[in-house]
Amino acid sequence: MEKKIRRKTGPGGTENFPSARLKSTPPDDVSMCLKNVLVFSKQPLVKSDEECRERLAQFFETCAETGQLPTVEKMCLALGTVRQTVWEWENGVKCSSERADLIKKGKEIIASFEAELAAKGKVNPVVYIFRAKNYFGMKDQQDVVVAPAQPLGADVPTEQLAEKYAKALPSDDS
Repeated sequence: MEKKIRRKTGPGGTENFPSARLKSTPPDDVSMCLKNVLVFSKQPLVKSDEECRERLAQFFETCAETGQLPTVEKMCLALGTVRQTVWEWENGVKCSSERADLIKKGKEIIASFEAELAAKGKVNPVVYIFRAKNYFGMKDQQDVVVAPAQPLGADVPTEQLAEKYAKALPSDDS
């Protein structure tokens, strides 16, 4: 049985999207990333709004000091919880409006950070678009509002319209 040789480009090509290929990640990078995440994963759940404020400040300061990328996922771990709970807090579910605002501000800091990296070409645009849509509420959408125009005016009586057009039309006498 012959082994079929696949083309590099074209239909079914193995190299149609070279930028999408996964590259082998060096073990040192894997270790570093996992250590970065584990630093935050040991945190207990925040109990109060004040503790939430302090934990967020500590999270961003730690990222700044260590050169870690702040992400929504790590922020959730730093708060001692999961994304679903943080999403609920952001939407005011089972928490105070103060905590909801703290979460919104934390996510806004991360969104601003990622937008700046993207603008400087430091983040793959596809990755940025995905994260912006999934975490920061951005979307590809144009809202078109269609409002009925009334060139004849609003609520013009039929008799008045008939009289207006009767005057505008040429008469049979001409």
